[in-house]
Amino acid sequence: MITPTKHEPLPGIRRVDKLYLELLFRCNFRCLHCYHGADLNRPERVEPEQAVGALDYFAEHYGCAQVCFLGGEPLLYPGLPDLLAAAKQRGFHTEICTNGYRRYNVLDRCRSHLDLLRVSLDGGTAEAHDRIRRPGSFAAAFDTLTWARDRGLVFGATCTLTEDNIGTIPALAMRLHELGARELILHRLRTMGNAAQTSLREVTWEHTERLHVALTGMNLTGLHINREILLPERCPASGDVVEKLEIAPDGRVYLSCAEVAGNGRDIRFDFARAALVNATESVTR
Repeated sequence: MITPTKHEPLPGIRRVDKLYLELLFRCNFRCLHCYHGADLNRPERVEPEQAVGALDYFAEHYGCAQVCFLGGEPLLYPGLPDLLAAAKQRGFHTEICTNGYRRYNVLDRCRSHLDLLRVSLDGGTAEAHDRIRRPGSFAAAFDTLTWARDRGLVFGATCTLTEDNIGTIPALAMRLHELGARELILHRLRTMGNAAQTSLREVTWEHTERLHVALTGMNLTGLHINREILLPERCPASGDVVEKLEIAPDGRVYLSCAEVAGNGRDIRFDFARAALVNATESVTR
């Protein structure tokens, strides 16, 4: 059993199931709903040795054995294949979350070290998705998923729900199911970052409950969908296990999707020291 020390910055937490590590802010898209907003223009990135230090820290102190690399756009990160290999050598289940836009050379070098490729798809039609992301990106995302399927790579998708695209999600789920996707991870739009400057609207519980009914009535065997987030009562009681801990390139720490890109917790990850520290402590890079 893993027992935090008395100086541990996450008191009461004994395990982190999955580490989401943002390797860089840089991205080749400027999506309307992106919570990073102006941060997309920031140059910071996590150096490979710093990323490995984070993996070692969370494995040792919190029994973490799953990592998802994201950004920004992780396929723009130099040395991503080597970082995935280092994670696999340490026994991690590896994932990347990407926009999947025409980066096949990098993906080909990553795939032998990758357990799951997750591509962002924000709607079940090109019209819905491309409005949020960029023209042609819906077709490009499915081209990447087909590429992954043809090479035996396990794949899935993530989708941000808006008032405009939620009606297309059953079609998206069916297309992913027919392609052989493993999962579809849904998130609710948060009006921060770029979304605060657009006409995109958040979904209501009425919207999501209707989607829950629709998805439950579909034959989607083999496709995992986190339907529980569609219901108001889905929030679990607090406990000593964190399902997701996300770290930004500047060290901000978030313990749920609802916190990401905000000010973060009153702790930071100090990449130079490879440790969680209180926000009041000086953080070195």
